[in-house]
Amino acid sequence: GRHSGVSHALSRWYRKDTLNSDREIPTTTGRPNELVHVLVDALRPGKRTHCMPMSVVLCSSAFRHVPHSLRFLPAINLICLKWFSFSSLYSLCWMTLCKMVAILKPLHYERLITQTRCCILIACTWFWGCVFAMTGNHLRVKWNRSACISVVSHKSGFSVAHRMIFVVVMAVPLVVIAYATTRMFCAIVRTHLQMTAQVHSIGGHHGPVAANPSLAVQSIRSGRNVLLICLAVLVLTVPMILYGVAVAMWGINVMSPSYGFLAYWISLCNTFDNSLLYLILFRSIRRKTADMLNELVKSCRLR
Repeated sequence: GRHSGVSHALSRWYRKDTLNSDREIPTTTGRPNELVHVLVDALRPGKRTHCMPMSVVLCSSAFRHVPHSLRFLPAINLICLKWFSFSSLYSLCWMTLCKMVAILKPLHYERLITQTRCCILIACTWFWGCVFAMTGNHLRVKWNRSACISVVSHKSGFSVAHRMIFVVVMAVPLVVIAYATTRMFCAIVRTHLQMTAQVHSIGGHHGPVAANPSLAVQSIRSGRNVLLICLAVLVLTVPMILYGVAVAMWGINVMSPSYGFLAYWISLCNTFDNSLLYLILFRSIRRKTADMLNELVKSCRLR
């Protein structure tokens, strides 16, 4: 009787059109066959299954449901929120710093990226960022928002020191991201202005353009490419900053269907941005390797 009631309540909860209601979630643990029945019923065609795995884990665990008062928020939701938010922001902060170093000091970045320790660190950071993002993908939007508000709110029951630590830890990567983005933007604009000034300075009948007419065309193309890169940095970075602010300040899960477009846009921009960055890096490394091989061939010929 008790377990059948749990199964019936779970089935009714999963049959609802939305998964963000305030309906009580059963707190007792059902038998495995009943959970399988609930899963089969929930995974029917037409059902919204975007948060199914984590919801089943939370429902089958002996934790309280999400009440109307935020001070009784289950500990598992608060832990998952911090886990997802911290990892997402710090992974994003690390990627932004990599891009800033790649733009401002490409040779230094090339030396760093070719070291084994740095490659392992980057790979581990991105791997765990993906794992944490997948975990956060299965958290309900209202639980995330309630958990984050419950930390920073004076009604949460947490001490002032705990709330301040939470805000500071979440604000540090946002400040670093804003600083790195500003440095990248200023560097790109400064390069564009220098190339534009170079185009104007080489004009005239007695300047370098008379000896090399393609120099002006090359400078114009370089300036145009720099301007396009500047726009690309803005387009690819602004959504990520908005994402970080949303997760840090409001606990909004942008991987939910309500924010699906922003989530897909962030994923697409991040993939394209990193692919472009590594393509440029690969070309520079290949060019340096070719130069080294040419020097080696020349030295062998001289011998």
